[in-house]
Amino acid sequence: MTPSLDSRQLAVFCAVAEAGSITGASRQLHVSQPAVSATIQKLEGALGVTLLERGARGVALTDAGRKLVGHARRVQALLGEAVADVAGETETLAPLVIGASTTIAAGLLPSLIAGFREAEGAVGVRLVVGNTDDILDQVRSRALPLGLVEGPSRAPRIHLERFVDDTLLPVIAASRERRIALAATPVLWREVGSGTRAVMEKALRRFGRKPMDHDLELGSTAAIRRAVALGLGLGFLSRWSIGDALDAGRVRVAPLDLAIERRFSWATAGGELAGTPGRFRAFAERARPTLA
Repeated sequence: MTPSLDSRQLAVFCAVAEAGSITGASRQLHVSQPAVSATIQKLEGALGVTLLERGARGVALTDAGRKLVGHARRVQALLGEAVADVAGETETLAPLVIGASTTIAAGLLPSLIAGFREAEGAVGVRLVVGNTDDILDQVRSRALPLGLVEGPSRAPRIHLERFVDDTLLPVIAASRERRIALAATPVLWREVGSGTRAVMEKALRRFGRKPMDHDLELGSTAAIRRAVALGLGLGFLSRWSIGDALDAGRVRVAPLDLAIERRFSWATAGGELAGTPGRFRAFAERARPTLA
């Protein structure tokens, strides 16, 4: 017998998957943590599988969970389109669903999304944030119709197309001495799977610099920016994310010939990009000359 699922269960599951914790999902959905947990347990019971691995730092998707989340997101998108269609809202766009790697989500996308909403009306937005590998995996499985990622020029079963170029600048705390010895200075790396990590490793390899025991590995652009300001080491930050810290005098560009060029690229699983994602990408391409 086919398990009986309802859209609310799938919506709660998607919220937990995106938040990475029961607590985060409960805040997003404005319901209690026990209610979220009970819904997930009912969903797991209906399917006869474990969808989440619980740990001290939150939850992670099991293999079954990763398979389900793509289908669940497509169901949510289709329901939104169905409601709009039946209601006759021909001029109302379905919510924009897009994935982005962390640097892009924090530094580049907010102004583009704001401009798109101003041009198209109060379009709903669901932005999925992860490292480059995470976003590419979700685009590849068609859990996401569109991604904007940093780093790779090619990826299996993914169509990548350049959007804008970026520069990773070497930055240190404003209070640190100006002379920097690359081998002796701790480097602040992103996690494996991050597009920033990949291009850093390639660039620093030319100087004989690899990850060392005294280096730090941090999971977000914001964490690296904060660690640099605290004097914990040498970081590499996108020109899209460094401005406020420079303006505030907390960090400065290090006197090293180590600016790293890379590109931000659109990622799709192939085929025509229709609906709201297609309109958003077209809008972003038109806005590209105005991006600072």
